Amino acid sequence: MVRETVYDDVFHAQRHFRSLLDSMSRPGKINALDPVDLSPPPHLNRASVLVAFALLNADVSFHMLNMSDADAAYLTANTRARVAPMGAATFVFTDGENTPGALEGINCGTLPYPDTAATIVIQVDALSPEPLAGGLKLTFEGPGVETTACAYTRRLNPDVLLALQARNAEFPLGIDSILTCDDERGVPHVLGIPRTSKVSWESC
Repeated sequence: MVRETVYDDVFHAQRHFRSLLDSMSRPGKINALDPVDLSPPPHLNRASVLVAFALLNADVSFHMLNMSDADAAYLTANTRARVAPMGAATFVFTDGENTPGALEGINCGTLPYPDTAATIVIQVDALSPEPLAGGLKLTFEGPGVETTACAYTRRLNPDVLLALQARNAEFPLGIDSILTCDDERGVPHVLGIPRTSKVSWESC
């Protein structure tokens, strides 16, 4: 299994973690992550891998939907995080075209401990501040947004957004989401969707 020796657990992780915090605190803002020359398995984009490397460690667990054992082994080898069933996982990795039913059982936290809820990392085909042909326009309202903010994505099943909306209806319970993609030059990008955001969408 590939062990990524070029990745610096301090330098790279801190820079990527700061970018992720900015994405979660400013919904609708697309952030580029500093590229690292990685060799992930085919089902994982570099952006998802960098999110995993920044957030996963030996104290957390993850679950992968519709991905291979090789994908899970790659993340474990490079983060020391353990694989867990959906309901027990701290992080869930999935493809944006998954059906919403695939998210049944994801951990939304408990009233005494809402911070134990899972974060879901959703791989999409593109993220852009400008309209994308055949994509979705996402409109954000709520904390971190002055009035509204917009971003565009492609290859994201709207029913997944609807399912996440239902999970986040009983705040403070809910799921934080991170959309990931690699652009045409291979630069990784992320877009945060905290559980506190109100998100609406329409086809481009």
